[in-house]
Amino acid sequence: MGAIARIVFGAILAALLGSGSGPVVWAATAVGPGPEAFHALPPETSYHGNLDGFAFGGDGELRFAEDVEAGVSDPEWFSFGRANAFFVARPYPRVGIAGRAGWDRGADDFVLERAEVYVQVRRSAQAHAGIFLAPLGRTNMDHDAPGYDFAERSLVATQLIGVPNAQFGAGVRSYRPAGSASRLSYEVDLVTGYNDGLIMDSPGGTRVPRGRSNYGDNNGVPALVWRVARRTSPEGEIGIAAQSGQYNRTEVGGVRVDGARWVHVVVADGIGKVAGFRVSSEAAVALIDVPPGLEALFAGRQWGASVEMVRTLLDPVLRSWRGSCLTAGIRADAVDFDAGILGDSRSRLSASLNIHSWPLAVTRFGWYYEIRRDRFNNQTPLAGLTLTAATYF
Repeated sequence: MGAIARIVFGAILAALLGSGSGPVVWAATAVGPGPEAFHALPPETSYHGNLDGFAFGGDGELRFAEDVEAGVSDPEWFSFGRANAFFVARPYPRVGIAGRAGWDRGADDFVLERAEVYVQVRRSAQAHAGIFLAPLGRTNMDHDAPGYDFAERSLVATQLIGVPNAQFGAGVRSYRPAGSASRLSYEVDLVTGYNDGLIMDSPGGTRVPRGRSNYGDNNGVPALVWRVARRTSPEGEIGIAAQSGQYNRTEVGGVRVDGARWVHVVVADGIGKVAGFRVSSEAAVALIDVPPGLEALFAGRQWGASVEMVRTLLDPVLRSWRGSCLTAGIRADAVDFDAGILGDSRSRLSASLNIHSWPLAVTRFGWYYEIRRDRFNNQTPLAGLTLTAATYF
């Protein structure tokens, strides 16, 4: 099947996927803690039910593409980008339970993102425990496909942070109650952290995401993760987050086999409006304590950054289509897997034209061009045309 036929076929399914309706939209109340106190769902998530009792839903994404690597087309022109289900229950006014799980293309696996209990401890703070998304940047905390303007998440998110990055732990976080004038928010958690998969399961060099999904601590030493964010305007926010912890086992069968080795990940992110464009950016640095003798193959320093700009072209797309809009976006992102050499890196430029039906669905027409460099700085070009469609259900 040719590239044009694939896109046409995808457009038909995308129209069917994005035409559904029925779930209601997140709405805060002014009575009691309010649903905003139990924000297991992103701010514009659609759901069935009532957040004061029991709410549930899901979202899915289809991807149709003509991907070309070094001049060779990828025969897998159709794939699922994401398919997951979620629920939130409030058995008591100050207690919430949340669950979320599904398949994610970025992780290429089934991911349990949430199995969490919330307890309101103050008017603007809650304690929580279980499996939850580490607060390593906005993308990891809120990556539902229907609200996103690009077919793929940034290289920083997928290749350095490892979105979706869920870990087992406990901590405390703040939230902004309805009508609050507070500009600061925070989260501090003790979690299982990354494991030694970032080296042991990474034959191509250090890959921090290979150590994610660590639901059981392999070394018995918790990692510390935190994020502090400041709202700069109704649509703007800047935040900084970090996670530090031991990733290896020091004892096996009661015998000491290695010293403690640490991994540190620092993430900075921001979003705001500039000259009519919604601008968002994310940058990350990873520092890894590599065992002696492996420094030539495994990097101890990695970094990446992304910047994207999105502008609304039509709102609504048609006069009779209320709640719709047409947006266009461009993004530049890059990651360097080894700051000590010239190669072992990826850089990409992406563009997207999107039809949103807020907040239920989106259909995206995209293009990307990417350069991958191996450790010897040999370049491999990649390019593609994509059609993706995502919706809540």
